[in-house]
Amino acid sequence: MAIFEVIKKTKDDKFVVSRYPRRNFNTGSKLIVDESQEALFYSMGKALDLFGPGKYTLETGNIPLLRSIINIPTGGRSAFTCDVYFIDKSVQNFRWGTPSKLEFLEPIYNFPIKVGACGEVRFQVDDSRKIVTKLVGIKNHFDNESIDDFFTSQILVKVKSYLTNIIKEEKICIFEIDSRLDEISDTLKEMLQKDFDEFGIKLQKFFVTNIAKPEEDKQYLQFKELYFKQGVVLANAEIDKKIGTIEAEKEAIQTTIGSQAKAQARMQEGYTYQEEKQFDVSKTWAQNEAVGQLNNIGVGLGVMSGVSSNIGEKVSNTVTGAFATTTNGVAFCRFCGRKLEADSLFCSGCGKKVK
Repeated sequence: MAIFEVIKKTKDDKFVVSRYPRRNFNTGSKLIVDESQEALFYSMGKALDLFGPGKYTLETGNIPLLRSIINIPTGGRSAFTCDVYFIDKSVQNFRWGTPSKLEFLEPIYNFPIKVGACGEVRFQVDDSRKIVTKLVGIKNHFDNESIDDFFTSQILVKVKSYLTNIIKEEKICIFEIDSRLDEISDTLKEMLQKDFDEFGIKLQKFFVTNIAKPEEDKQYLQFKELYFKQGVVLANAEIDKKIGTIEAEKEAIQTTIGSQAKAQARMQEGYTYQEEKQFDVSKTWAQNEAVGQLNNIGVGLGVMSGVSSNIGEKVSNTVTGAFATTTNGVAFCRFCGRKLEADSLFCSGCGKKVK
């Protein structure tokens, strides 16, 4: 005869799924579901009514799926038989490791290599019906041993193929793989999630914490030495490049500062760069050409015609004045350069007064 009772998970265990030890109940029984739990009624190979955290009195109104499948009559107290599973929906941890080496061709240096991998996965039940139907079945519980068996068979087989494919497709150098473990972990999580959806399990986190390299393999060590030598060469080249860039920038800044200083000086003295160059040309003519030759004086004065009126006039007077009297007492007009007759007051060439 059916007995009124309280249906509750009695043991404080770490089981993800545990079955209540009794199977015979009646309407009017009390069901207590703790936080982060769900209670699932299961009968005839089917997952039926599901209850979240709370306290319930089992009545025909709140177990419609169970009532219909085992024909529980309405009204009064009715006995029924079924399994009740308590599902822990809190986050669980599982550590994994590859029992055998992963073999693949290193994608950068193209040599065969064998590595091991290990890590941790954090998961929780996302669909209680799926996990009971797909994994638990007629077992009394889904305990730590069951978790180990499931994840060992499900994760490790998948990880071996997924991880080697990621390394090949992303061309991850074995000597740089440790710096990309976070990226690899996220990619593996996305790939594995599709496999776990079938069982109602959600992967919260998936970590690859270590890739074990074949440090005893001579070929591996040879390529490792080559890799680090290349790194040193590239690092030195980068440093030289940066130093060259700094020196070039320094020189450019110095040139700019010098140019700005010269421009400022010209502005303060009242002449331009073009006028300065014209003055330099005139000065060169005056210094290098034979003193007293009329045609040289004419060229010098002609060059000075392009200089601004203020500087040009001063330079012209200076040059012509310097050649007004030459050796042997022969005089020349300081205005036009024409030879002057002895005791001439005016130039016969330009008509200007010379005395």
